[in-house]
Amino acid sequence: MFGLEGVRKSLEESIKEVIREKFSLEMNVVLERPPEGFGDFSYPLYDLVKNLRKSPEELGKIIISSMDLKNIERVEIKGNYLNFYADSLSISEDFINKIRESGREALNFERKNRKVILEHTSANPTGPLHVGRGRNPIIGDTIGRLLKKYGYDVETHYYVNDAGRQSAILVYGYKNLKLDVNEKKSDHRLVPYYQKASELIENDDQAKLEIEKIMNSVERGDVNTIMENREILGLVLEGIKQTLSRINVSFDRFYWETDLILNGSVKRVLEMLRDDMKEEEGAYYIEVELKGKREKVFLKRKDGTSLYFTRDIAYHLVKSELGDEMINVLGEDHKPHAEMLLQVLKKIKGNINIRNVFYSFVALPEGRMSTRRGRVVYLDDLIEESVEKAREEIIKRRNDLDPEAIETLSEKIGTGAVRFNILKIQSEKKLVFKWEEALNFEGDSSPFLQYSYARASSILRKESWKGQYSKDLVRDQAEVALLKMMLQYPEVIEDASRNLRPYRVAKYAIDLASAFNIFYTQCPVLKEREELKQNRLAMVHAFRLLMGDLLDLMGIEHPEEI
Repeated sequence: MFGLEGVRKSLEESIKEVIREKFSLEMNVVLERPPEGFGDFSYPLYDLVKNLRKSPEELGKIIISSMDLKNIERVEIKGNYLNFYADSLSISEDFINKIRESGREALNFERKNRKVILEHTSANPTGPLHVGRGRNPIIGDTIGRLLKKYGYDVETHYYVNDAGRQSAILVYGYKNLKLDVNEKKSDHRLVPYYQKASELIENDDQAKLEIEKIMNSVERGDVNTIMENREILGLVLEGIKQTLSRINVSFDRFYWETDLILNGSVKRVLEMLRDDMKEEEGAYYIEVELKGKREKVFLKRKDGTSLYFTRDIAYHLVKSELGDEMINVLGEDHKPHAEMLLQVLKKIKGNINIRNVFYSFVALPEGRMSTRRGRVVYLDDLIEESVEKAREEIIKRRNDLDPEAIETLSEKIGTGAVRFNILKIQSEKKLVFKWEEALNFEGDSSPFLQYSYARASSILRKESWKGQYSKDLVRDQAEVALLKMMLQYPEVIEDASRNLRPYRVAKYAIDLASAFNIFYTQCPVLKEREELKQNRLAMVHAFRLLMGDLLDLMGIEHPEEI
């Protein structure tokens, strides 16, 4: 892999070998990113000083004199740290050569030969996705893209909850109520049926009884009831798919909860946990510890039917057989459930591997967005308003586009703004969606990234790069800054992938675009003499390649012209 990441790994191996040979110690060597002005990598000497009782300066000199310092400009001993300054210009030649030889394939990582089952979104199929949980599909989809880039095999799942009370309420309402509904989109069209049925069961004992019959039939594995329900719930799911498709989210597999009942997975779970279960008034539960307290988690009702928790255990056991690792993207309100679930799963399968990414809900500024649909603001509303605001901005900026081009560009910019404004904030931090930030063409936004990509594309349309590049022709500080920023790409992707932090990609994309725009302003490209022009075209070409890749990783379209 090109860039500073390759240099870092080479340094770590070299330091480790020196410590083994010179000091007869086996140590894990991890280089740190130092503060600005202290080099590109730092190695802390604290553990060596403690083990060998020698001064940092003495140890540092031994290490430096014994190392292969290829692509390192200089090394300094500062306090208890070895600070390494990379020779970015030499590294840039290798980077540009790989880009010239392999194009975008140069950005690929080695295959990991591990499969990840990534579950995200999994909203109940009883109505449209709402803004509050709009982070889930965007974070989940981006994590999936990152892991694929990093070399994992990834299978994305949407777990369709069709065995619960909410699903039964919708099915009852749709089958029994006559309502005049004008909504075209299927998930919105079924909302009034769910709402009316929910109101009915407050006072209508017969309706309540019918809904319980639907639930019991499903939980006992009645195939006809399950398949009839899926037809109705599938209408909602189809509408959800349309919403997700609009923001470039798709799934490899939709796993229906009731399949776990039909294929016997739930029965097997109850059998595996039989010795750990306790009885209470005919129902059965298992005890887990949550925040220092013993909690009861019920797995089977007194009528013998299972509960959601039981089926979730079964689903995770299925997933554990499909891949080497499981990742779930969940709202912060699911933390207790996830903790208890893992405890129970470890009773069955001690080596089970689950990583959870929790997110805080999306909020909108008070009074800044209206909706015709009542109390809830749906994700569809957010997307539509973002596209409309993008359309208004494009019309102000471009008077030469035909209506079709305006619509296409509005969709790409508007949906990109939704994705990026959600991705750029760490998932665990609260997020208030602000239009003035999301659609700002000059700042920390998706339009800024798309515009920077289009600017690079425009330069290369006027004159293409012929493959020439030399570090000796790099003269301006803005060129050096852009090259150093591009060389960080592998490190950023590795960190974002290994630690499931997609916001790192968003932040890096902004930093990279900012470096490119400073370069564009300070370093003329097309008006320079041929040799220097080709050198700078190489940088524009490389930037365009990286920015296109970053936008793809974030699920954001990158038009060639804005």
